[in-house]
Amino acid sequence: MFSTGDDPAARLRHELHTPLTSILAYTRLLRDDLAGTPAADALREGVACLDAIDRNALRLQRYVDGVILPLATVAEDPTDAHRAGATDLVAVLRDAVDLARRVAVAGAVSIHADAPATVHVAVDDLVCRHLVGQLVLWLATTAPSRAHIEIALRANPVPAIDAKIVAHGELTAPQPRPSDPQKPADLRVASAVASLCGGEVRLDETSFRLTLPASVLATASHLSP
Repeated sequence: MFSTGDDPAARLRHELHTPLTSILAYTRLLRDDLAGTPAADALREGVACLDAIDRNALRLQRYVDGVILPLATVAEDPTDAHRAGATDLVAVLRDAVDLARRVAVAGAVSIHADAPATVHVAVDDLVCRHLVGQLVLWLATTAPSRAHIEIALRANPVPAIDAKIVAHGELTAPQPRPSDPQKPADLRVASAVASLCGGEVRLDETSFRLTLPASVLATASHLSP
């Protein structure tokens, strides 16, 4: 254990990491015990369940370090421009598209992104990369084989990324959009994080729209109780 003192971020990290660390340690001990016993279907199922617990706990730790703590820092002092107002959304989108293209090669999915030179948003860089990367990668892995993904980043009236899947042979026809699509669990988290940043995620089965605040004041007012 460690002393957190009066640092809110350290206290938050301590409160969130402590139970996750306990879960990880105990599940790994149980998994090691089961692995040393004679093989049986029930035991194999038990090991698989413990593996799932372990994976989910690790994912939660990544959310804590990569999303929750940066958000807490911005909420504590949203006027700090270095932390909350100097992220170039164009650079973030470029990196996300580069990664998605490598993943999309397997399905022969093409991705085109159109963006201005720079678009600054009042969101922590790590949080912004998490949001944009997760959404673009989700669309790239959801697209059917030989589909095309069109992405447009605009600065006005608010910074926004619009992305959609266009099926092969239908370059001008949008896909049908359900009125209330079910979001995968990870995308529900992305929507909640965007809202905490003062932005919004709208998505259906074939597209998403992410808006983010251009100013620190927008973030601060949204985070105010």
